[in-house]
Amino acid sequence: MSSYKNIQDILNVVWNDEDLLRLLTYEPKRLSKEKLDPLDPSLDNILDKDIEELWNIRDDKIMLTPKDDDLINKRKCRLFVYLGDRNPDRGNYYAAKQLATFDILVHSDFENGDMRTTRIGDRLNELFALRHVAGFGKIDYVRGRGINRTPSQYVGYQHVYNFTVMKQC
Repeated sequence: MSSYKNIQDILNVVWNDEDLLRLLTYEPKRLSKEKLDPLDPSLDNILDKDIEELWNIRDDKIMLTPKDDDLINKRKCRLFVYLGDRNPDRGNYYAAKQLATFDILVHSDFENGDMRTTRIGDRLNELFALRHVAGFGKIDYVRGRGINRTPSQYVGYQHVYNFTVMKQC
């Protein structure tokens, strides 16, 4: 299976998950304001929006390259999705371990409002950990860690998963 097919399989999951899109888009619930929790069923479903508006949201919230210069002076959540290292699986001539990395950047208003990085990370684990999404077999969680270099007023967290792929011969 190709790297392109693997990343497409992963992107199809994140592009089409209503809860993840809501967590990346809707502002946090505030007691002092009349905001609802981003997962409240009374909010509009993002996947029900017209296709152009839906792709505008996806393109703004989910990226393949680390672009963050547009976040300065804006309040957003963003998810970067990309493949990491590919290493031979010990003792197996045909298989390799492929890393998939998810970097979450969240404005401090979202993080202070409802711990958004944690909620997004929990959703990623529900979608990927121990599930068959890409490659062969189930995806394993490798690690999570804070991201130190973020735009001003943003917090970042990285989640890394691995899955087995066929070696390119």
